[in-house]
Amino acid sequence: MAIQFLAPRKSLVPRKCGMKLTVQSENGDPILLRIEGRVSQRDVEVHDPIVECLGENVYSRQLVVDLSEVASLDSSGVNWLLVAQKRMHEHGGKLVLHSLSPIANNVLKVLNLHTVFQVAGSEAAAIRMLEGDA
Repeated sequence: MAIQFLAPRKSLVPRKCGMKLTVQSENGDPILLRIEGRVSQRDVEVHDPIVECLGENVYSRQLVVDLSEVASLDSSGVNWLLVAQKRMHEHGGKLVLHSLSPIANNVLKVLNLHTVFQVAGSEAAAIRMLEGDA
């Protein structure tokens, strides 16, 4: 997994895999995160990439996740997103997915998960959802 930060952070050793997480902003809420590439078992099986990037308290915050560059999403990747959603709910955080790639959109539609996740068409719409305006 390639990890890229815009602000100086503790260095993480990237693992070779298909998923890349980029923290676009973590100053206050919401945290803006982009996920690119393959979201699969190989990428999420052992560690939680969100916690690796943002720390243990991330699930108590507001998280806006850009999925526009997701190339594939397998059942383990879907499970990882579901677990993240559950942890956010348990710890008082909120998760909104936005700008789904055609692949991510199709997977969530086939599994009828648009009713489980908050999904927005754009980053601005996702932020409005967190504010309760959409």
